[in-house]
Parts: sequence; structure tokens; C-alpha cells
Amino acid sequence: MAEIHHYLLQKGITTEKCPNTHIRQGDHSRVLISILFPGYPIIKASEQHYREMRESRTYQAKTIDLAYDRLPTTDQYERLDELFRTEVDWHQDKVSVRIPLKRLNRATVVEGHASSDFNVRLFLYLWSSERLPWLPDTLQQIAIDDEDWQALTETDQGSIRFGFHQLDITDKSPTITKANRRSTGEVCLRLAFEGLPRVRHVSVCAVWEKKPEELTAQLYAQTASLYLGQALERSSRQPAKASEVQQQAIELLKPCGNQNDKLNLDKMETLLVACGQTFWEAWNSHEGEEEEEEVVVMEEEYVSVMDPILLSIIQHPARCIFCTHSTCFDANVFFKFQVTSMNWQCPICCVKIRGIQDLYIDYQTKVALNKYPNQDRLLKQKDNTYTTPSLIESNNGTKRTHEIITIHDEGSKRLKQI
Repeated sequence: MAEIHHYLLQKGITTEKCPNTHIRQGDHSRVLISILFPGYPIIKASEQHYREMRESRTYQAKTIDLAYDRLPTTDQYERLDELFRTEVDWHQDKVSVRIPLKRLNRATVVEGHASSDFNVRLFLYLWSSERLPWLPDTLQQIAIDDEDWQALTETDQGSIRFGFHQLDITDKSPTITKANRRSTGEVCLRLAFEGLPRVRHVSVCAVWEKKPEELTAQLYAQTASLYLGQALERSSRQPAKASEVQQQAIELLKPCGNQNDKLNLDKMETLLVACGQTFWEAWNSHEGEEEEEEVVVMEEEYVSVMDPILLSIIQHPARCIFCTHSTCFDANVFFKFQVTSMNWQCPICCVKIRGIQDLYIDYQTKVALNKYPNQDRLLKQKDNTYTTPSLIESNNGTKRTHEIITIHDEGSKRLKQI
């Protein structure tokens, strides 16, 4: 890991110093992935790792990894590390589990990044077996040590109602919140259920809870990575040009070499616009691809730039890869309103969105919004660029006429010239 990091520093791909030798391998690998693949949701790689490890276990294995990849979740939560696990044998509706405080040290998962603004939470999971998570819908009350029983908060109840299996214990007690690697003793977590819980394992994981702004920044980085990847892939066919494109990519990524830069929305916006300006031609080039028999000729189209959720002018134009419409929605607004749900849908056409990997920032719309910030609709031209209707009319010197088609219930249509 250290050799790879030093190589990236020598080539100028990153300016982030190599972490100290005490950093864990998993933490260092996350750093390298964030450098090499900006915007890539690392949780996807973690879940694939858990799945492969579980399926390749032999009968002689001493421990079996819990099936975290089967837990319902969204891109708002990026699971980092399992901090604690124990087997239980509960035979009553009121039970308890003791957890060493030093195991609840949230700082260990971001070692080497003390200046990061990660909002790391502690999620408690209950398991019927190693492969079957248990939904705590019968959990009624919770208590820490000798404190009084307390009902679940509205946030906890809403999370369970949406189908999530976690219970956030970060702020349940100051003892847990302040836990660090020097903490001694243990905390007793008491749970009261309605009926006998069928639980065999209890685990606590550190989870990075992302803000809508951080998700939006991740989406910008993810889209910029697509432009960089496409340009590098195409240039690899021309060795003489490959070195030039690689150097351009390095220069573009230099201002974003720090781990915290990936969470900075302004910097990620700048990165996407710069990548678009540099590699737009390569992105739209179809050289070497087989031509389709049918050629679709795009006509001019009026496109609204009003967000369908808040009805305000879009700032971060996003679209799903499965959408067929030209209209975008505001990514930041979308994450604010849908991030707590596991069923993401496009607010325009209601197509199912599986996760942030199905979204992208529309570069051309972003450029048009920067150029015409006060327009509520734009005219999309045949070359996929945007302009304002008033500008087209002033250039032509006459008011343009458009054909309006009114469709009635009987299926007939009426034409009217304006």
C-alpha cells in the first residue's frame, strides 16, 4: 500500500501524504481507492468483499463474516468497519449486552485523516444467524447501564418503518459518544422487546452518514471520473497521445488531491466543468464504434430548468441513466428528500433508481445554467447545446411560430398557429 501511495505522489497524481505506518490496511486501501477512483462508492467494494469471503469459507473456518451485504441500506450510509460482535442466547423479552468502551472508538476508522469531517455513527445490528439480519420492529425500549428505560426516538422508529435494520446508538449515552481508544470499562446496553427476540448475534459497526451536500459532491466526482475514464480509454489506442491525456488528467485532479476535497461541493463542481471542457470532444466521439442502422435526428426542444420538487431553479442538474427526457432535477434537493428512503425514483418520470451509480450530472445543462442563471427554461438545440429563446428570436429578428398540438379524449387533434 505504501509503495503504491509513494508512486502516486511521485507522478503528481495526489498531494496527500502517505499515512503513518500504524494505519490499518483497510483504512489505507480506502484512501487509495478515493484517489484512483474519485466518487466511487467504496461500500460497493466492501459488500463484494463480504460476499466473496462468505461464499469461499471452508468448514474449518473459525469465524464466519456476517452478511452485511444483505442489509437494506442507501448511499447515505457507507459502512466502514465492524467494531464489535458477540453471540447471545436470549430467552426473555428484556435482555442486555455488554460492550467494551474501547471497541466503540469511532476515530479508528478514519485513522490518518484526523482533519476529516466524517460524521461517523455507531449502528447496532441484530442477527438471527450469520446470514440473516433481524429487523428490530418489536423493540420497544432501550436503556444504558442503570439509566431509566426510554422509548425509541421518532428517528429510530422511522428508520425501522422504512425497512432499515440498524439502531443508531451513538447519542444514546454520553459514555458511548465520548468513547475512545483510551476508554476503560464497558457499557451495558439493555433492550426490551415485545415478545421473545430470535437473535443469535449482536454487532456494532462504524458507519459514515453522508450529508446531502456530500452525496452531491460524490455525484460530481463520479461524473468527472466518467469523463476522465472515457478519455484515457480512447487515448490508449494512440500511444503518442496517451501520455498527453494522462498528464491532462493529472493536472485536473491536482487541486482535489486531499481526502477532504472529495467532500467539497464547490471543488467537485469545478472539477466536473474542467473535465467537461477538456474531454467533451472525446466523450462524444464515436470513433471505432459500430454505426447503428437507425439515425435519430434531434429537433430543437424547450427544456425547463425548474426543479420538479421545490419548483426553484436547478443548481445541480442530475438525471438517471435510464431516463429518456432532457429535463433534469436538482441533485442536492433530491438527496434531501429521498435519502431516508430505500426506494429512489426519478421525480420526473418515476423510473427506479438503484443508487447513486445510476445518476450523473448533466454537463451541458450545468454549463447552460452557469451562463444563463436567471432563466426558468432553455432551448436545447440540435447539437445538444443550450441557449435562451429570447436570444434566438433577437438573432432572427422575428418572432418564431410553433405548432401546438392539442390532443382530445376522442383521439382527434387540432392545430393552432401562434
